[in-house]
Amino acid sequence: MAKIRHNNMLDTVDSVLNVSKKKGIIHLHAEDETLNGKTLTLNGRQVLHFGTCGYLGLEHHPEIKKGAIDAIERFGTQFPMSRTYISNPLYRELENLIQEMYHAPVVISKNCTLSHLTTIPSIIRQTDLVILDHQVHASVQEAVKKMLSQGITVEMIRHNNLEMLEERIKKQRSKFDRIWYMADGVYSMYGDFAPIKEMIALAEKYEQLHLYVDDAHGMSWAGQHGTGYVMSQMEGGLYRKMILTANLGKGFGACGGLSLFPNEEWYNKVNNFGGPLTFSVQIEPATLGAALASAKIHMSDELVGYQQELQDKIAYFNELLKQTNLPLVHECNSPIFFIGTGTMDMGNHLVQQLLNDGIYVNLATFPAVPAKNIGIRITISRSNSYEDIAELVAKLQLHFNEALAETNQTVDKIRKAFKMAPLPESQSQVKLVSDGTLRLKSYNSITELNEATWNTYLGKNALFDWAGLKFLENSFTGNHQKENNWDFRYYVVEGPEGNIVLMTFVVIALQKDDMFSEASISKAMEEERLLNPYYLTSTGILMGSQFTEGNHMYLDRQSPYWKSALKALIAELYQEQEKTNASNILLRDLNATDPEMDEFMVEHDFVKIDLPESCVVENLDWKSEQEFLSTLSRKNRKNFVQKVKRNEPFYTVEIKSKLTPEELAYTIELYKNVKNNNFGINNFVYPANVFQQMNEDSAWEFVVLYLKEEITDNRLPVSVCMCHLNHDQIYSPALIGMDYAYLLEYGVYRQTLWQVVKRANALECRKINFGISASIEKKKFGAKLYPKVGYYQAKDNFTMEMMQATIAIEQE
Repeated sequence: MAKIRHNNMLDTVDSVLNVSKKKGIIHLHAEDETLNGKTLTLNGRQVLHFGTCGYLGLEHHPEIKKGAIDAIERFGTQFPMSRTYISNPLYRELENLIQEMYHAPVVISKNCTLSHLTTIPSIIRQTDLVILDHQVHASVQEAVKKMLSQGITVEMIRHNNLEMLEERIKKQRSKFDRIWYMADGVYSMYGDFAPIKEMIALAEKYEQLHLYVDDAHGMSWAGQHGTGYVMSQMEGGLYRKMILTANLGKGFGACGGLSLFPNEEWYNKVNNFGGPLTFSVQIEPATLGAALASAKIHMSDELVGYQQELQDKIAYFNELLKQTNLPLVHECNSPIFFIGTGTMDMGNHLVQQLLNDGIYVNLATFPAVPAKNIGIRITISRSNSYEDIAELVAKLQLHFNEALAETNQTVDKIRKAFKMAPLPESQSQVKLVSDGTLRLKSYNSITELNEATWNTYLGKNALFDWAGLKFLENSFTGNHQKENNWDFRYYVVEGPEGNIVLMTFVVIALQKDDMFSEASISKAMEEERLLNPYYLTSTGILMGSQFTEGNHMYLDRQSPYWKSALKALIAELYQEQEKTNASNILLRDLNATDPEMDEFMVEHDFVKIDLPESCVVENLDWKSEQEFLSTLSRKNRKNFVQKVKRNEPFYTVEIKSKLTPEELAYTIELYKNVKNNNFGINNFVYPANVFQQMNEDSAWEFVVLYLKEEITDNRLPVSVCMCHLNHDQIYSPALIGMDYAYLLEYGVYRQTLWQVVKRANALECRKINFGISASIEKKKFGAKLYPKVGYYQAKDNFTMEMMQATIAIEQE
């Protein structure tokens, strides 16, 4: 299988966060000498603090601080032993108090992440099925991902969709002993709740269904004795088939993770040998002392007053928000609020302006939310006064409306992105404006554009010159399969003087959602597609097409209007997305080292993803094979002699401008061999029409390799490479078909590459566009690798995250 460069999600996240970091709104450092939970000093200025998870302000409670200090005085700064041997004396007292709160056995870890890493592998077995809620906390998903390589089956459902959950239970219950549904009690971005009562009812209906719920954000401010939101929804204690995790940090005011069990059997499995619990150093005495003091407050009537005080402030904030046009994504009585901004540009601008005006809130960005669903996350704590909350709302409304105008957004557009009902027209306030300096023209066929103009700006790059696009339109029209009928759109943006600032084309077509995923993911997807051919497929808008490779966009970066031209294109693509119900947009094959473009695209809803490198042979001036060898490195010359030249005498090579019907049919079968053995770029199989159009088009030719009679009595080709020559003498070997029976013994692929290089040289081509796979092999023939990126936007992250969370990624 040809190796290609796949995107690393960490690189994508890094590119997004770097933009906000440059704006000075993340990775900040508080500059205070002391903290009180109400304010912070940032960049030399005191600001109101609406970003804390200390919902009850207990981290500043004098008894809790006293508990930490006393523990250090008595037991030192740490107790450096594994709990398998000996626990700090405070552990037993804390465990007893927590068990008294919950009436359930408890295992205490250093934090919630370690609780999941401790508990999940100890309880889940290979005969179990795990179903993740799409929005379950990343720490739960990471613990589950580590089990994929052990053969655990994992699925994902859309957020809080119990109908989808029940459908999966019905389908899978005969295959598994237990089915675990993993969810949060209170979700950390939108502040919405899991439907706990309905989940328990479903678990009573299906005995195999078990529940694993993380209530880290529901702790302390809800439930009797602050046991959390989930416990507040249950009568008679912890549900018999639920493992509950909770947090001694956040609202509790200390630090640590709780795993609570409905029976001793599960408790013992985790407590006896629970991975990190066994190997990690235990919680520090100071933290244990603070947690103990907090647990005593939780068991007292004092906590009830704190809970009510916070609820009153939450209700006040909700009431003030109703008097604004702010798009509150989910209204509830949790202390977490999410105001949608839609774009990263507006989110950055709003958080920046609020910070400058004395208000700190969190920016919620990809991947915690989809790139089109950026917003600001606001938390209300008991430390915030009513006056503070009123000031927050006033400044939030002011700067929100300013940000709409500054970033060319509208309230209705934001609400639409979050699937919220539109406001009455009088409340929308700010309308989309345009300076009228640019004109965007769109076309549905290349025949509507002037051939010379197109070729001047884009036709020199690869096989998508004017004639090449006419070939593609003819090839992907009128086919039997819906995936092989593409809609083409061509865009030209002109400046004030009529000069072209931007030119590009896109294809709107059905795509496999794993098109650029790791090969192991695509293999798993293809197994599903044996029964359901359109499993995880969706309509997408792709710059260029699935068939073409190279720089598909002309953009005059010297023009003062280039950013406006890109904005106009993006706005047009969004309209096309709505009309066609496309799930995603990908602007692809752009320069991988362009920080200015990165920042611009991130601020306009797109995230950067790494794409396979472009492989280009640019030196074709040699007159002999010896001269060709001189263009290669010493290592590659040796490779050529040993693995290419040695096999060349075994072959007969023919260049054919047209194939017979029998030859064409066999070529299609050879192409399918390659397609079915290479999941690096997972497209649909191209229709016969593509190959028939090639056969009739003078710009296409076929480099055909046969093994000689003394090698085999097989008279059929072992390789056919389908090559395009554009109007500017650019040679593009677009597709290849091979007989895998001879692949390794006779080096069929390498020999094909060499014959293509020779042919391009004989035609006096300027360069060869060698495509985007097998870059290591192509480099051995003098190809230069150009790293490329795409800018991707999806309506939601569900499919991408489902594939990443449920399929084990293997090394290629």
